Amino acid sequence: MRYEILKGTTDKIGKIALGTDVYGTDLDKDTALSLLNEFCELGGNVIDTASVYGGEYDNISEKFIGKWMKEKKNRNDIFISTKGAHPRVDTMNISRLSKEDIEHDIDLSLKNLGTDHIDIYWLHRDDERLPVEPIMDTLNELVKKGKTRYIGMSNWTCERINKANEYAKKNNMANIISSQIQYSPAKAVVENNDPTLVLMNDNEYKYFKNHDLSVFAYASQAKGFFSKLDAGGKDKLSEKARERYLCDTNLKIYDNIKQIQKDVSGTVGALVIAALVNDNNFQTIPIIGCKNLDQLHDSLSGTDIKLTQKDCEFILQRS
Repeated sequence: MRYEILKGTTDKIGKIALGTDVYGTDLDKDTALSLLNEFCELGGNVIDTASVYGGEYDNISEKFIGKWMKEKKNRNDIFISTKGAHPRVDTMNISRLSKEDIEHDIDLSLKNLGTDHIDIYWLHRDDERLPVEPIMDTLNELVKKGKTRYIGMSNWTCERINKANEYAKKNNMANIISSQIQYSPAKAVVENNDPTLVLMNDNEYKYFKNHDLSVFAYASQAKGFFSKLDAGGKDKLSEKARERYLCDTNLKIYDNIKQIQKDVSGTVGALVIAALVNDNNFQTIPIIGCKNLDQLHDSLSGTDIKLTQKDCEFILQRS
């Protein structure tokens, strides 16, 4: 595991985060525990979750992690990343970014996780109809009260983040240090059918390249698209994978990965991770969603692979 100081902090974190959205639900307890334990045993220290994971009223993922940390007595060794202020799933058009909503959700997350502070707290969605100023005022109150150490935004565009940080700078406030968006070498075939999600594009990439923020990349391996393509070819891809990712652009990226693989030891999945963590245009922390130990080991091995910037751009198809 490689480590870096997270931009905007003094914290040394592992170059990869463990995503836990199905812990305690679709992923059985024993498997989830083995993944958490192995991740930490191998040097990982960033755990990513959200209040809505496992049901917006059940908060199963956060509770699972909170119980695990209590039993392991390892809270001080873990960098906790969690998200709140997600709209109710049956009314996604109604945002929950009021002071009351944000305070309610972080207090619930603190209770679920059994901790007195979050390391980085993200607002899970945005509503561009709302001004950023009162939102930043609320988040800064949370920082002052010690409920969160750092502020991040999940599924916020770079324009909105920039506007919020300009306000923060003008008023000598805590700023947004990171953006959590969908980011993988794979390019989505279909248009984004969920307008509340933000995907990496050329505009976003250029912004991060020119500003001192990190990116926490969810869906960083595109649901294992390249690994599955490598293992069984196009005919073995699921219908969903074909609809979402099967296109000439991604087949070319796959060919590029295979070309790099001739000179660099590592699986296709590991090279996907390596391209993200080695890109020196900005700091990227891939969030991995492993379902078994083999997947975990494969993903983590990508943090130890050294690629040149030219290699990264060859895989990512960005510069």
